[in-house]
This record gives sequence, C-alpha cells and structure tokens, in this order.
Amino acid sequence: MSDVPHSFQVAVRNPVPVNGPLPTRLPADAALVATLRRPSARPEEAPLARVYASPTAQHAGEQNPLPARLHLGSSDGGSWCSVHPVAPDVYDIQAADGAILARVTRRAARLLPWPRRVRWSARLTGPPRSVTARVGTWYAWLAYVATAPVWILLALCGMAYSFFDGTADDHTFRSPSRTRWRAPGTGTVLDRRGISKTYRFAPRHLDVRIAYALAVLQTWEQGR
Repeated sequence: MSDVPHSFQVAVRNPVPVNGPLPTRLPADAALVATLRRPSARPEEAPLARVYASPTAQHAGEQNPLPARLHLGSSDGGSWCSVHPVAPDVYDIQAADGAILARVTRRAARLLPWPRRVRWSARLTGPPRSVTARVGTWYAWLAYVATAPVWILLALCGMAYSFFDGTADDHTFRSPSRTRWRAPGTGTVLDRRGISKTYRFAPRHLDVRIAYALAVLQTWEQGR
C-alpha cells in the first residue's frame, strides 16, 4: 500500500476466472474484473490493487455496478476493502473487518430546469468529513458546448465515412471528465485527468482504500 503521492490508472477487463486459491473472504465464483496500475508499469509488474467481483452477488438493477473487493497487488494479499451498493447511486466502502469507511453518493447530471454536472460525494467516518467532486471543469464544459456544432458535424461525417468504408471506429466526442476530489481545508486529494484517465493521488489527505474505491466506482459508472 503506497503512502507517497503517485499516479495510477484503472484497467477494466473482461472477467477472468481466478486460478489457484482465492484471496481471503471472497466468494467461490469471484473473478478478476480490473487492476489498478501505475501508468508506466510494465505488464509483468504486480498491480497496485486487484478488483474482484462475484456474478452471483450482482445488485439488481442497472443503476449500480457490481459489488467489488479491492485487494493488495501481491497474489497472496488479504482482503483490503469492499464496495457495496445500498441504493441506486449510493455505495458503502467497507474495511476488511466490515467497518464502514465511507458512504459514496452519485448525483446524475441534468440539463433542465438548470444545467448541472455529475456530482460525487463521500462521507468519511473517521474522522467525519466530506470529500466532493464534480465531473468536468466549468471551462471545459463551456468550450464543449460552444464547439458543439463543429464536433457534431465531424462526428456525423466520421460515421458516414465508416458506413461506406466498413470500419468500426468510435467517432463520438467524449464530454469533459476531469474530476477533482476536494476536502474542506485540504484542497484536491484525488485528481482524475480526463484525456489520459490517470488519477493523481495524495495519500496524506485521504485513505488509500477510499481513493482506490472512488476511482473504481467512477470508472465503472462512466463505462456503463
């Protein structure tokens, strides 16, 4: 568990059956669904954390990702923390002993009656405080809206070209996704860069288990 500032990325993968003994306190059908790695890490290097999920424990409904458990990067690492959906867009982050580390809430974006961005909030239990984030900076959204006619036209041209050319390239333009998680009196504790999808993390101001769980939740939410 790294205690120095570092960058990492969440690599989501198709569920991979776990060969050999499972880490402790995991259901028998758990599969490896994601890893957290440093951006410059080589493929053979152990990840910072592994994310496991159980298909039979999937929460009903499409508003929640799979319940997941985060584990230390070593193959023999014990249970580190887990994420449990408790309501649509509400999750509990629990320590290995079941103690609640934080309750996370996601508020969806909307256009009317007034525009608002996706907003995340995490209520930490020890000591009690809140960490909040809005997806996309206001200036990135302003530029995104101002240039909408241009990129919509480019996207339509790209789709028409793909239709005749037979390629399956994704010509959509992603909305701004830069996300800064902030704590009162501390400032930014977790920063997600939208283009590179890289998180910059300062462990001195936020529990590493909570930071990694927030990154996994946001990655799943944006991929659904």
